[in-house]
Formats: sequence, structure tokens, C-alpha cells
Amino acid sequence: MIRQLISGTATCVAITFSWSAGAADMSLNCPAVAAQTQDSYARGCNPPLTPLQDAICNYKPKVWTDSLLTLDSTVGVHYVRDLRAAGAGTPQCKDLLESHKAYEKELQGCGSNGDCVLKVIRNWAGILSHVEDRLRPPLNEAALKKFAGGMKFLDGQQTISLLKRLEQGMDLYPLPQVALPNGNVLVWGFQPHNAQVQSLAVVNRQGAVQLLGIVDRLYLALPSGKTQWEPGKDARIALFVRDPAVLNQNLSAIRAWAAASILGFNQDCPGKDQTRCQAAAKLPLPIQAYNLNCTAAKDKIINQHCAISLPQVPDNVSPGLFWQ
Repeated sequence: MIRQLISGTATCVAITFSWSAGAADMSLNCPAVAAQTQDSYARGCNPPLTPLQDAICNYKPKVWTDSLLTLDSTVGVHYVRDLRAAGAGTPQCKDLLESHKAYEKELQGCGSNGDCVLKVIRNWAGILSHVEDRLRPPLNEAALKKFAGGMKFLDGQQTISLLKRLEQGMDLYPLPQVALPNGNVLVWGFQPHNAQVQSLAVVNRQGAVQLLGIVDRLYLALPSGKTQWEPGKDARIALFVRDPAVLNQNLSAIRAWAAASILGFNQDCPGKDQTRCQAAAKLPLPIQAYNLNCTAAKDKIINQHCAISLPQVPDNVSPGLFWQ
């Protein structure tokens, strides 16, 4: 979409971001900035209008693809999505916030000059396109297939391909993703029309898979108004690694992701939902990890002999990092 925008063939979408003074106080927490976004620069074109709003709302484009209302909303949606992916305290978050601050300064400098606003927005769209290339690691089926290595696991009385189960829970585009404080990226998804079937992968910036996970019966287990939850017999978070050391590096983030899933990925924390986030983070999670290099995996079937203990890790990643 953002590349179509640069070439002048964008379609209309709904939200944009407007920088606020509060965003500067969020200590490079890009998901928190995303959660505090304004609806649009134009604010529905309701008077009184600032010079910039006047330009966006009343510009008469020579072709429909130069509609400032369309362009404004399109780049806004991409910016918010990129904020969520950039993580907290990461170089990517810092660069994105600084780039947007420069963009807004240039945009405000246009005043009510619509041609100037058009040029600045198109240039910003190009910058976002490059940002998205850097944010999105090259995760693909070949990388998943190589890591899964044809392994299978027992699901009740059935033997299921690990790769096929992963793909069931990642049948979305684009897949949600977040940069982690350690430099890795957590990518996840859902089965269409069934959010209780989820899959996740942690990859490095080059796209090399660090671990895979399948998750069942976790999403929105603690809706608003509910304070207690015990995982049912069908609830699980099964993690698959080839090097157990990666659990030390990534388990804190996976626990925070699980808490975010339990809350529906829509909690503002730190912020107004901090109490609920803290409660979710303390819930017992049905996590089990398995070593895919296990020599006891007869016929490539992972069993309990391949289970590995979970390391003690700090609770230092907020569920709010995964706000969607």
C-alpha cells in the first residue's frame, strides 16, 4: 500500500497520527505512542481549521490520487502500524520518532499551501516505505520449514506436522510483529475466524528463526470485568527451540505477549490499564518448551522426553508492547 501511495495509486483508509506533547514523554516506547494517536490531522474537517487542516480538507487535486485527505489518512495508518512494530527502546523506534518529528515540522511549515503539503506527504510515504523494509524481517515459509525440520507432535490421539500447525495460526497478512528489546522480532498470527488458534515465531533481523510457538485457547481469556483465569486442559503455549539458550533471551517477551493475548491485545500499559496488565502478567501460563534436536524424537515425533525446563527470567517486558 505505501508503495502504491508513492506511485499515486493509493486507496483510502481510515486513521492518521498527529504528534502530541505527551508522546515525547514516552521514553522511546513506540507502541505507547501508537496507543495515544489522534484520529487525523484534518480532525474531520470541522471548523475552525488550522492552515494545515484547511490545506488537507479543501485542496483541489488534479487527479483523485492526489487527494490530501486520502494521502493523509493512508500514511497515518502505516505510521501507526510501524510504531507498533518498532518496539520500545529500540534503535528503530528512535529513528521512526525522530523522522516523524522532522516530517511534522516540514508539514506545518507548508501552512495552507496544498501543493507543498502534497510534496511533503509523498516524501514521507517514501521514507515510511524504507522504514517498513527495515522493520519487517525476511520471515518466509522456507525459513519456517528449515527450522521445523519435518518434526511432528502429538495432539491428543493425532500426530500433526509442526509446520502445518504453525501455518494454520499465521494465515494473515500482514502478520503483527514487534521489535523486542534484545533486537529480535516477535511475529505472530491467528487462524482466520478463530483467534483461539495462534502461532508465533521469534526471528533475528536477518530472518533466522530463533524459536517457534503454537498457542491454543488463550486469546481474550480475561475480558473486561473478569479478574480470575485458570488455563483449561486445552490451553497451551508450546515452544520449540533448537538451542535452549534462546529461552533465556526471549521468554520474558513471550510471557508478556501471552498476557497481552489474554487481554485481547488492546490494553494501554503502562497507562490506564496498568492494573489489568499486571494482573494478567501474574496468571499461570501453560507454557512447555521442547528441543527440536531431541534424540528421543522417534520418527521425528516430539514427545515429553524432549521437554526442557523453563529458565527463570525477569518480568521486565510489558504486555503493552504488543498493543494492536
